[in-house]
Amino acid sequence: MKPVVVIGAGLSGLSCALHASRAGIPVLLLEAKASVGGRVATQRTPNGFLVDEGFQVLLDSYPELDSVVDRAQLHLQCFHSGALIYTGDTLQVLANPFRHPGELLNTLSCSAASLKDKALVVGLMLQSQLKTSDTPVGKCTTLQALKNYGFSEHFIEFFWRPFLAGVYLDNELSLGADFFKFLVRCFGWGKVCLPEQGMAALPQLIAEQLPAGTLRLNTSVAKWSADKVWLASGEIVEASQVICAGSKPPHGTPSEPPFRSVTTYYFTSPELQELSWDRWLILIPQTLGFTISHMALISSVAPSYSASGKPLLSGSVVGKKQASVESVMKDIEKVAGRALNLELVTVTEVVQALPIVPESSPEGFLKADGVIYCGDRYTSPSIQGALKSGRLAAESLLVESAD
Repeated sequence: MKPVVVIGAGLSGLSCALHASRAGIPVLLLEAKASVGGRVATQRTPNGFLVDEGFQVLLDSYPELDSVVDRAQLHLQCFHSGALIYTGDTLQVLANPFRHPGELLNTLSCSAASLKDKALVVGLMLQSQLKTSDTPVGKCTTLQALKNYGFSEHFIEFFWRPFLAGVYLDNELSLGADFFKFLVRCFGWGKVCLPEQGMAALPQLIAEQLPAGTLRLNTSVAKWSADKVWLASGEIVEASQVICAGSKPPHGTPSEPPFRSVTTYYFTSPELQELSWDRWLILIPQTLGFTISHMALISSVAPSYSASGKPLLSGSVVGKKQASVESVMKDIEKVAGRALNLELVTVTEVVQALPIVPESSPEGFLKADGVIYCGDRYTSPSIQGALKSGRLAAESLLVESAD
């Protein structure tokens, strides 16, 4: 039998190959790079730190996660549920009352949110239990939904915008409200985690489950059709079906699909150990004129990211705006309220971090000229969306074979 050929071993391609092979369909997965994962990647720096390319986290409540890996093998390390909000002179905690009841008094005294705002957050969390669809489009944007729900402008600017900008990589919060409600459910009732060995552990675990001979690394594809793939080496691979799980659009598409970008700066310093930031995500309102929108003391969450016990701090700039290392360091020290003698570990710029999903409602995958295209642009711009799109593409093969 000719195999189903999947182009691209990012999360979507891996999910597609895994689900198809489990169903007994022979699969050949082609990847141009020397490793799997696509945009989900981790590097070990020369000085020993474990660094993800771009600030990435894994929500253990993503519905698709358990279908591709045994979570226990990831050895997940968890953030606290909530955030520290920088108000311009202090950091104030806004904790999830269901997970951190001991922080209730501090949360109630947080000046970044009114009592009404805090009550609305609890109500939204309870309502989100009913939201299982991760559809990212719709007539109402996330920003408009927040206003319609009754949140104050101050709370939107000091909490929702910096928090969601880190998730969406979009300061305008233009994604549909349905996706926002789905994320509230995942963040509110699940845990925000980092795998012990970095985010790259997720695609690696998926790849390890594929049958022997399924995956070919360092294999560049020149072009493809519905039943044939031409490799850059000159080899031609016959296929029963070609599935493109890379970032390339269908042939004939006028332009490359647009992406959102993020630049993450990683620092270390002994003084970081003296801060009480613990495992909180730190939100920085852009109305205060800062370049970074959020920070995290990564080594407090996952000590395995550390190098010889040294702390690791990340700070992210959303979008394509430029920021010097010096300006980012100054921003961090303003939030800390003291000099930190920061040392740069590395900078990761991810130009194609998340796709900008088209306004038309995604169907999970696209079929054009007989080729199946999958990826998070056809579902929702997230790990959940990538895994889901790959699964739906694989399931479409079973439907066609049944017909």
